[in-house]
Amino acid sequence: MAKDPAFLKPILSLVARDAVVPSKRLAEFTVDGLTPEIAVSPSTAEEVAAVLAAASRYDAAVIPWGGGTGMRTGNPPRRYSVALDVTRLDQVVAHEPADLTVVVQGGVRLHDLQDYLAGSGQYLPLDPPLPHLATVGGMLAANAGGPWRHAYGWPRDWALGLKVALADGSVTKAGGRVVKNVAGYDMTKLYLGSFGTLGVIVEAAFKVAPLPEASATGVAFFKSAGAAADAGLAIQKRNLSLRSLTVLSPGVERPESGWTLLVTAAGVAAAVERSLQEAAAVCKGEDSVVWQRLSDDEAAATWEGVCRLLLPPKKDDRLLARAGLLPSEVAAFLESLESLAREHDLSVQAASHVALGTVYSVWQGDERILSERGVGLVLALRSLAASHGGAVIVEGCPAELKRQIDVWGEPQEGLSLMRRIKEQLDPRGTLSPGRFAGRM
Repeated sequence: MAKDPAFLKPILSLVARDAVVPSKRLAEFTVDGLTPEIAVSPSTAEEVAAVLAAASRYDAAVIPWGGGTGMRTGNPPRRYSVALDVTRLDQVVAHEPADLTVVVQGGVRLHDLQDYLAGSGQYLPLDPPLPHLATVGGMLAANAGGPWRHAYGWPRDWALGLKVALADGSVTKAGGRVVKNVAGYDMTKLYLGSFGTLGVIVEAAFKVAPLPEASATGVAFFKSAGAAADAGLAIQKRNLSLRSLTVLSPGVERPESGWTLLVTAAGVAAAVERSLQEAAAVCKGEDSVVWQRLSDDEAAATWEGVCRLLLPPKKDDRLLARAGLLPSEVAAFLESLESLAREHDLSVQAASHVALGTVYSVWQGDERILSERGVGLVLALRSLAASHGGAVIVEGCPAELKRQIDVWGEPQEGLSLMRRIKEQLDPRGTLSPGRFAGRM
């Protein structure tokens, strides 16, 4: 709650009546058990900035909202008065098909942007979960991606420039709207992955790409995590037209079929065909491996299921962890998860973008057991990852468990610099206080 509840009146005076969310809907904006006193949905960058300035003046904490798909990620907020919904900032500002660039407001849904770009035979090669809900601003704030990161990287690799509303009510620009920009500090990357703690992204410029001529997915089933991961890394070395390469534990794809390797190729039709043929040959070199090519509908349904698995859970009976490892360590890490599950009396499902060294694990059990054993589980996961040269972030878990751990892990080198940046851009702690690393 704000130190001075008088903030409500000036904020109400800054936005149109229809931009104020009805009080009966405030529960929709709850974050880790805290519900705001007001939720507003401005329609311009200037209104966003004005709301931030008023909130800062009255020590009212603001949490920005996009599609809400990643709001369970992060530490619990220390305080929370204003939910700032940016989804009415939903316009395409500029599109230069010949230059392969587009500029959009921060509240544009990724699905809508892809539909718009498809009219020019283009797309933004990013695939965070639930693109029909995920907003451009939220995706950038979380630096969120999906299986396509194997080929196309992170959102930061496609963002050219940003317009950001800061806590003091100023609006700043970083980067530009063209691929070739002036030399200097890349301030754009400062805001990407900051989870709404430094500013609110109200506009973004992107590079885009031509739509691939074809895409196709093949699937292979293995008896062990090691065999699936080794096959994935062997396929990666062949320099194929791969879009994604993902290993799934039993139960994610087909429980009776063991460990699964999903291989998607995209690009020129001939290259796609050759890539799947070579991937199949690698997989069939293993004993008793089943390989099949999925139809477009089967592939879409499979990937949707995988992406939903990797969303921060909405229920308190689940915990989602993301480990970052060397690709060569993925198999050993995956094979250790089942023993950890038995030790903690929980079930586990896993998905790994194996060539990236990323492993997601979803832990599920009785809510009471997860609350009681969650700290021990997180410590064990972090110890396991450290033994393989990696680290673990908890992307979703019960709010009570978050109060006992830092979901981002132990403070890392550079945290003091991050604190100084936070103090410079948000000296009153207006934006998402406590939610980022080190409970900033």
